[in-house]
Amino acid sequence: MDFARESALKVLYKIDVEKAYSNIALDEYLNNYRQKLNKKDINLISSIVYGTITWKLTIDTIIQKYSKIKLKKISNWVLNILRIGVYQILFLDKVPKSAAVNESVNLSKKYALKSVNFVNAILRKIDKKDYDELSLIEHTQERLSKIYSMPEWLVEELLKEYSIKEVENICKFSNEKPKTTIRINTLKIDKEDFLKKLDERKIEYEETENSNYLHIKSVKNIGELDLFKEGIFTIQDIGAGKIRLNTCSKRR
Repeated sequence: MDFARESALKVLYKIDVEKAYSNIALDEYLNNYRQKLNKKDINLISSIVYGTITWKLTIDTIIQKYSKIKLKKISNWVLNILRIGVYQILFLDKVPKSAAVNESVNLSKKYALKSVNFVNAILRKIDKKDYDELSLIEHTQERLSKIYSMPEWLVEELLKEYSIKEVENICKFSNEKPKTTIRINTLKIDKEDFLKKLDERKIEYEETENSNYLHIKSVKNIGELDLFKEGIFTIQDIGAGKIRLNTCSKRR
């Protein structure tokens, strides 16, 4: 059985049943099993966990399309196995459908043996066209809700203030993975030396319009980095920095 997918299932189950915060549940799991996980495993677990949560409404819509059983009557283990299978089929282009289905069936054999055939039958029917067909829904609120995995009531509220195109853009932006922005503490280090330290640690970054801010990529547990603990940088949004500067200026 694939350890990364089993790990993602355990995290999602904890979030679903124990109502745990997704970032805390994931970080705790990764910290506990870090010795057994390589970078590829960590990336896949994180992608499945956050992706499944982000697209849950859409995923559940497509599961219900093929399930004769109402979702609320499906056990948490089975439902989350289905969800991670559907997420991989619809949104992870690098994962072959056969792998997504087979690994989900393997998870069922361990966590929901009686539902193996049920899981296999549903996932084999699902295809990317199921997602594409959501765009054919005539009712605007329902269509946008299911395409972008947003609560229908929220879409309805947004449409009261914005055009359909603007609401679509808001929904798209909401589903994008947020970037981690940091601010260099120039009282302790200059930017050039700081970038060298990032390169030494093989940490990817992007420049921003503000020279003292960077977008950091692919870093788990950023709060555990030695550079953070030494106060060489802080985690801070650019907008928050501007607000602080404006506040200080007014006080003067």
